[in-house]
Amino acid sequence: MKKTSIVIVATLLIVASLALCLSGCGGTKGKTPAEIKEAGVLVVATNAAFEPFEYIAADGSYVGWDMDIAQAFADLLGVKLEIRNMEFDSVLGAVAAGTADIGMAGISYSETRDKTVDFSKGVFNSSQMIIVKSDNTDIEDAYDLAGKVVGAQRGTVGDLLAQLDPDWASDGEDGYILGKPADVKGFGTAVEAVQALAQGSVDAVILDKMPAEAIVDKRDGDVKILEASVFDDEYAFAVAEGNAELQAWINDAIDTLKENGKWDEITQKYFG
Repeated sequence: MKKTSIVIVATLLIVASLALCLSGCGGTKGKTPAEIKEAGVLVVATNAAFEPFEYIAADGSYVGWDMDIAQAFADLLGVKLEIRNMEFDSVLGAVAAGTADIGMAGISYSETRDKTVDFSKGVFNSSQMIIVKSDNTDIEDAYDLAGKVVGAQRGTVGDLLAQLDPDWASDGEDGYILGKPADVKGFGTAVEAVQALAQGSVDAVILDKMPAEAIVDKRDGDVKILEASVFDDEYAFAVAEGNAELQAWINDAIDTLKENGKWDEITQKYFG
């Protein structure tokens, strides 16, 4: 074969390889609304240990505010809903990898998270609260966490705050909005973190307001929530990075559910 022909063939092989990579191993990994309809199932990643947003009912079904919204999305698409329950810090990874269509797990927006997934419009305002033992008098606000052992559910905003992550804990100048803990202990669920507090393994727990209230209400008065919040944030739903079609569809679906009253019905059901 002549040298010129070899170069041409090699060039064609490179172009073909690049095309395959762009179509198969790069670009948007998430499915579009049309592809979800074709598949017949909407796959939602969550962490079902975050009552009242997502938790497991006595009959083993997945329930909660996020889960009812997910079902409403599936109904609008005319497909079945499949819930995949996993550790919270795996939810965004599943969405980014395309193994789940949407992440719905009380997920707060941040610039760092936005680098690996895309977010819907904000859907729920929340606050990060501190839980301590009922007889605790040493910790009255976030700055009193300095030198303490703080617990949190791994990967949550509470965990990131305790670790002084600049996305969440910076005061915008050269300090932080809470005292620097002596140690931070991560737990698989918020319930486990609060149980560790009750047993004395940690001095305090940072947790989202609604789940904190749900957990504390079920206990026998051994723990309490401090009045002042550490940080106020907003939840959103996550899709694969670059999946503009699904992102836009979700935003439109949110508007539709608000217009037809379904959004308020679900909110009333879980929050009164």
